Amino acid sequence: MEALTRVPLSEQAARALLDDVAAGRWEVGEQLPGEVALAAELSVGRSTIREAIRRLAARGVLTTKQGVGVFLAAAKPAEPWDDLAQIAEITDVIQVRIAIEARAAGLAALAHDSDDAAAITRALEDRHTVTGSDPETLAAVDMRLHRRIVAASHNSLLTALFDSIEPRLVAAMTDMLSLMPLDSKDDDDHGAVVDAILARDADAAESRTRTHLLGLAEGITSAGD
Repeated sequence: MEALTRVPLSEQAARALLDDVAAGRWEVGEQLPGEVALAAELSVGRSTIREAIRRLAARGVLTTKQGVGVFLAAAKPAEPWDDLAQIAEITDVIQVRIAIEARAAGLAALAHDSDDAAAITRALEDRHTVTGSDPETLAAVDMRLHRRIVAASHNSLLTALFDSIEPRLVAAMTDMLSLMPLDSKDDDDHGAVVDAILARDADAAESRTRTHLLGLAEGITSAGD
């Protein structure tokens, strides 16, 4: 495996691992080396490898067994890996987020308690501190905020749905940020959603969440034109 010569995005690490898969380094069902070993081979950090593994898992190439390790599930991604396919996948994920998160925000406005309010406020502050950070960091912190909002809905099914696809949400958000850096309006949008939730304005919380996510979908589609 060729070491990366500059600090890479997890996209580059994922592609490097995929090249090794295509070259036959591992058989389907075989366990990959651990994060430390892979990070050393590619001269990147463990967090980058972890995110690369999530990307490949979302595309059906790898599978993770808790407490055991990472295994090769397929020799090729389930879908083509190019910019247009990537943009289409990101857009599909955003549509799913709208279905889950817009409704969850409205419910959170009505159902949140003081602990939820404190957790959402902290998560928003954390997100503001990483604005302008690398895509992997911002995506992870951003999703923690959205997860807090979904949890504050106190709807166990919505929370379970979000949790079941969270790795794919983080991967899609990371891809989106790599293709389309965000501006200060994004911070304002998140602040407006949180303000509506804390004010117990369910209609505003739901509509602002939907408008924000639709804006992301429109922006990433435009980035591919």
